[in-house]
Amino acid sequence: MVVDKRTQLRESLTATQNRLCGLLESVSSDQDWQPEPQKWSFRYIAAHLATVDKECYLVRVVRISAGEEPFFESYYNTGRDFSGFDLKDSLQEWKVTRQKIFGFVGNLAEESLMLSGTHDSFGKIIVLDVLKMMHDHDQEHIQHLESLITKYKAQVSHTG
Repeated sequence: MVVDKRTQLRESLTATQNRLCGLLESVSSDQDWQPEPQKWSFRYIAAHLATVDKECYLVRVVRISAGEEPFFESYYNTGRDFSGFDLKDSLQEWKVTRQKIFGFVGNLAEESLMLSGTHDSFGKIIVLDVLKMMHDHDQEHIQHLESLITKYKAQVSHTG
């Protein structure tokens, strides 16, 4: 059952990542557009997605499955400067990191999938909970990007 859930989450995560990549690639020619000066540009969103998988989710699945029983604080990278990151490069890095996560989790024995850590907001979490968090994070960004791209297209058609 746990193995089936792992497969289901992987398939769902592949779909959400593909959707996000498609959305971001559709605006890659204007990667620095942002709805307001203090809001993230498309470039920043792509870099954020790549960074979260690499610095947060990959680390969490490795540490939990190692049996460390780690404690995790909420992860934020809101203060980061992503201005030097190219949107397409970030998406490629994100794809590579996500494949690393899939490969790692795919090779775990069922017993390792049941090991746990503790998150400051979510309490006890197992590897599959981390995959679920990834999915929820993707879904939030899909909704956000769909809204942003609607604003972007309206602004471009209005000014162009």
